Formats: sequence, structure tokens, C-alpha cells
Amino acid sequence: MTDFSDKCIVLKISDHRDDDRLAKVLTAEHGLVTIRLRGVKKAKAKLKPFAQEFCVFDTRLTANRGVFLTPVEPLLIRDGFSLCGDLKVFTAASVAAEATVNALGDDQPHPHVFIELLKLISALEPNGDPYYQTSVYLLRLLELTGFYKRFEYFAEPQTPVQLLGYAQKTGYETRCDSDLSRRALKYISREFEKNFDVRSKSIDSVDLYG
Repeated sequence: MTDFSDKCIVLKISDHRDDDRLAKVLTAEHGLVTIRLRGVKKAKAKLKPFAQEFCVFDTRLTANRGVFLTPVEPLLIRDGFSLCGDLKVFTAASVAAEATVNALGDDQPHPHVFIELLKLISALEPNGDPYYQTSVYLLRLLELTGFYKRFEYFAEPQTPVQLLGYAQKTGYETRCDSDLSRRALKYISREFEKNFDVRSKSIDSVDLYG
């Protein structure tokens, strides 16, 4: 029997049977796991706030049988509605979520990635520059998973590569040129795809909300 308590960030939600949903979550101490949210499609389901991408919660997770874990009395720390209500922010967050799943892909602990993802969730907002923030996260994610590549720093970046050098040094700081951030995010996503030999689907939506 599996039984542990941990903090969780929801990365992906999918339907399961008539009334349930499955959530792929990153935990602070137990890596990527899949939890089953029972009855969450019902109108007054108590677990409905937890069936939302990018929500953060603390819970006990248990499994008597099967491959899915069940949350026991979860405590919501932060809902995901603010990130899902704006299409550009949601797209940027989705790129980060898909990259996280592709980069880790196991149940080993990744506490540094968990903390970095929390930083991104806190930084993302409709009035900011979500594509820039997500570019910072992907740079950090590559570094934390052993694929560090140094980009030259420019105080006034004019190209996507220069912006990545700026992001690498300054971190989660708002930028104003959204077109440059969009191109930088696409560039670092391509680098990510090469390193992990994956095809990122979420990046295809970036041009729709530039």
C-alpha cells in the first residue's frame, strides 16, 4: 500500500470514466504521480477546485490497489483559475507543464524543479509577459535536468537568443516586447525538444495569442 503526504502542482487533467478525472501532478518529494479525483464531474463535488491545471495543494495520497493515487482531505494552497482565465497565460503555463512532464517522466523526487515551477506560477499574470516568464522557466528546467547551455548576456536584447541570455542572468522579470518573448520561447522550446527528443504540442498555440 502506498501512503504519503506531500505538496502537489497539477500539470494535466484528463477525463476518466463517467464522473472522475485523472490529474498528473508534480509533488515536492515524490516526483510525478497520477491521482484520481473521484466524482469530480458532479455539480457539487468537493474535489472540483483540485481538478484544475496549475492549482497547488497539500494532501495525503494513498493507493490500496491499482496505479492511481487518491487524495485524502486535500488542502488548497492556490487555485489555478487565474492562470486558466487568460488564454496567453494559459498557453505559456501549458508549455511549461508539458515540458516538465517530458523532462522528468518518472517518480523520482525533483524538489528543485518543484520549487522552480512554483516560482513560475507566482510570476505568471495577465499584465506581465508570460512568454518571457516561461522562457526563464525552461532555461532553469534544462539546467536542473543536466542540459545547461550558456547564452550571452545583453542588457538591451534585440534578438530571441539575446533575450535568453538576458533571462538567464536576470530571472523572472517582466519584459515589454511580447513578440521578442514569443520568439524566444519558441527558440528555447526547440532546444528542449532536441535535448529530450520529444515533440512539444503546446508550443503550437503560442503564435495564436502573441
